[in-house]
Amino acid sequence: MKIVEKIQRPKKKIKCEVIINDASKLHATFEPGDVSHQGDLMIVAIKSLPSSAKPRENRQLADGDTQGARHIMTRGDVFDAEASEVAILIEKATGCQVGQQYVGPVFVSPADPTCDDLSHPEHGSQGFPAGSICAVVYQRSLDQEQREARILD
Repeated sequence: MKIVEKIQRPKKKIKCEVIINDASKLHATFEPGDVSHQGDLMIVAIKSLPSSAKPRENRQLADGDTQGARHIMTRGDVFDAEASEVAILIEKATGCQVGQQYVGPVFVSPADPTCDDLSHPEHGSQGFPAGSICAVVYQRSLDQEQREARILD
């Protein structure tokens, strides 16, 4: 009779999705020209609501259905507005020009803000002072031609 030893194979490591969440924050002040980042979104305080603003039912501030796109304004009011008008308001507030293709929705912070008004599963949630008017700007991704032009400059 032979004795067969059972050989233990090392268990395979299972790759798990790790969510690293920055601390939530409620901005004490957020004046026109101030900027905050939430991942690849820039939130820019502007002076007034664009005249072209129309209420938006979709509260997600970035297009897409991936986890990275889930920048959700859970409270307050969200608007779509003419990108050209929002770009002008951003320039007046910051002195910086933003291409219209990078302009997203506009939101107004609720009267009773919390640190979780703008949520995201990976980046810390944020809240802005009551009545803050904010424009969303998408992170710019350079295409191959633009990268080559930068190298030549």
